[in-house]
Amino acid sequence: MRCMTAALIALFMTGCEGPNEVINPGTVTFPLRVSLHEGQSFRLPQLGLIARFDSVTSDSRCPTEARCVWAGDGATRLSILQDPEQAVTCTLHTTLMPHLIAVDGLTVQLKELDPYPRLGSTIDHATYVAVLEIDRIWIHY
Repeated sequence: MRCMTAALIALFMTGCEGPNEVINPGTVTFPLRVSLHEGQSFRLPQLGLIARFDSVTSDSRCPTEARCVWAGDGATRLSILQDPEQAVTCTLHTTLMPHLIAVDGLTVQLKELDPYPRLGSTIDHATYVAVLEIDRIWIHY
């Protein structure tokens, strides 16, 4: 099982290199907002964090020109890697829960999913952008 996990992490890491990766080499100021296209990843080398926007798994948000009983929901699949032994895959939502995930002292929250649906048109998956907010977990006593 450990070999399979290591192989998946190596594959994940290899998939993050290249033009689909955004790297923040500078000083990190929290909260940090980042916009990712489907298949794109964000790397914070200072913290050893990689967040990848894998896909939109569903989009039932009410189109802007329509009148809906419910606002609908956009669901995004993310992969987060901080511990070299384990990648965490999660689904974050625009309306439903969960909106965020906590991983090793950080939160990754889905703030927006663009573009917003329009009546009578479909969204090409290549145009989706997830706006994520990465922040430290603050403990107040």
